[in-house]
Amino acid sequence: RSEPGALSPRAAMSPPMELIKGFRLLRVPVAAGSPVTRSLLVKRHMSRDPTEKDLAERTLFVTHVDNFVTEAQLQRCFSGAFGLVEKVELKSQEKKAPRAEQRADGVKVHVNFARVIFKEKASVEKALDASDGRISSAAVLPLPTSALKEEVKASKSFYRDAIELRQEIDEWMASYDAREEEKRRLARESALVDEDGFTKVVSGITRAPDGFVIRSAKKPSLTVGAFAEPISAAKAAAADKGESTDKRKRKKKDKERPDFYRFQQREKRREEIQAHRRMVAEDTEKVQRMKKTKRFKTVTAEL
Repeated sequence: RSEPGALSPRAAMSPPMELIKGFRLLRVPVAAGSPVTRSLLVKRHMSRDPTEKDLAERTLFVTHVDNFVTEAQLQRCFSGAFGLVEKVELKSQEKKAPRAEQRADGVKVHVNFARVIFKEKASVEKALDASDGRISSAAVLPLPTSALKEEVKASKSFYRDAIELRQEIDEWMASYDAREEEKRRLARESALVDEDGFTKVVSGITRAPDGFVIRSAKKPSLTVGAFAEPISAAKAAAADKGESTDKRKRKKKDKERPDFYRFQQREKRREEIQAHRRMVAEDTEKVQRMKKTKRFKTVTAEL
């Protein structure tokens, strides 16, 4: 009977899972026994320089590193789980955003990667064996609380305090009517007297400085009688005006020549040729369809 959590012989003999281009998934918990993990992609470092062959065999290439990880944290994580670490080299490279709208908004994408150099080659093998997609119980990579607090604080700085904003909006709305009334009063006072000292008459009632009241005249309407029927003369004048306008439009249209320019003539001939070709194609198709359905028989006349 196997113990709980023990792997089967087939699972124990199977190689670690490779995700893409030789990278393996190393899931490191943020605390001992925690189900929350930080995922890293690792693989054996490859170097083309023959002089660095021994160094490459002791180096683990790590990518998918977030912006909060430091070299000291990586060194403590890997040295405590897989063996002593000689040095950690952490680098960050800025790249263009994958989408056009992100590039238009100035979004920057940072790709972080690191080289973890162990003191022994066996430590690299231990790290690769632990990168099987399951949570590694030996390594721990805690979250940087100070960096997270700074990020949260920076994100909050983009937005104003909700209580202060609501109070400011209420005060602005409360004084809105008073401000509008003051604007109208100033407009009336500025429009009363011009530069020459004459009193301007605006719509409504205008009061002169001496107390004289001036009422603006209303727009005359062409109505008469108890039922406010329109004047027939005005209606006839409007009809005559509309008729004269239609005559001018027709006269102007008659003067226009659609084939005045050469390119118009060429376009017209091209359209006629295309229309003729369409008619020929339709007639040919119709004849072929009638032949297939045997609607008529072709008779050859003998001379």
